[in-house]
Amino acid sequence: MAYYFTAMDQPVNHFLHVKIKTLDGFRGLAVILVCCYHYLHFFSFGWTGVDLFFILSGFLITGKLIESIDSNHYFRSFYLKRILRIVPLYFSVLLIFFVIIPLLLPSFVSVSFKELLQQQIYYWTFTANLYDAVHGWPLNITLIHFWSLACEMQFYLVWPFIVYFFYGKRKSMVIILIALCLSGLLFRIYGHFFLVFSSIYRYVLMPCRLDAFCAGALLYMFVSRNKIILYKKIFLSVSLLALGSILLIMAIMQVPWHFSADTVSKYGYTLDAIFWSTFIAFTLCSDTHLLQRIFTGSLITWFGKYSYGIYIFHLPVFVIISRQHLLNAGSQDKTWSLAAIAFITTCLCSFASYHLLEKHFLKLKPVR
Repeated sequence: MAYYFTAMDQPVNHFLHVKIKTLDGFRGLAVILVCCYHYLHFFSFGWTGVDLFFILSGFLITGKLIESIDSNHYFRSFYLKRILRIVPLYFSVLLIFFVIIPLLLPSFVSVSFKELLQQQIYYWTFTANLYDAVHGWPLNITLIHFWSLACEMQFYLVWPFIVYFFYGKRKSMVIILIALCLSGLLFRIYGHFFLVFSSIYRYVLMPCRLDAFCAGALLYMFVSRNKIILYKKIFLSVSLLALGSILLIMAIMQVPWHFSADTVSKYGYTLDAIFWSTFIAFTLCSDTHLLQRIFTGSLITWFGKYSYGIYIFHLPVFVIISRQHLLNAGSQDKTWSLAAIAFITTCLCSFASYHLLEKHFLKLKPVR
């Protein structure tokens, strides 16, 4: 899926036209990381794919908004596009699990799933992350990953106003983005002193993940004015510094890089945001062909194109396949086999949903 933006100070940003396919590759990497995290218990850092998704959203959504800033239907057009992209598949899956399965397959409804049914209003209203922040993870994990979609939708609610009022004042916009990054960090550190939250609030609440969204927006600010080439060495240095900090924390803590670790949940998400955003920036302006070949390859960009469906389906498919006892647990080989079957099935479901459902709604999106 290609994206094209109008730069702040140019009619058409040629750099974005040429390089934007790379972001599809990063989207493909993000969804692969998340799938591996849920499919393979030893892939403890795969959750960082969610951070990568948030950064890409910050980049792409900021670009889309700036492109349409002069439109007479700026807000209406943006929200309609987001609804047409997110809601049809999302609500279809909710309909399957909250309506069709309880009616037609009551044997599938376990005790934990009944509890999930009682909480379904939070999923229909894109507030599952708020419920999780207060009560903790649901017992049934089938739709546990939908917290991030709630986080995205809440970001979409507020971001058009930030861009609309401040995009013309570049320095003010940059200052606001940096301030929001810091506010996300501070809220993760001190939020529990003021509000009663579960320990996972740092992971699931949109204000706590602002550093990732804003890092993506800052990246767009560089790219849109073709400033990115000037800072290539700085991007590489900062990316390596962030990665080195992550490895150092892992060595000192002697634990995997997992979102639930206290230090990671306070400071690690910011390090993730810095690493991914600067690594993306370095890749975009790299004059070597290796990184470009990796992230513009046909396979990884295919995963990027269908990443939304893959993300939606990957955990429900895994839960259903596991429940059917197609493979016995215990053997490492069988763990890999189960993961492979689940991933292939997920990709097939995503391909089918895109061509049978999603793309027909995407055709209804307004041009501006």
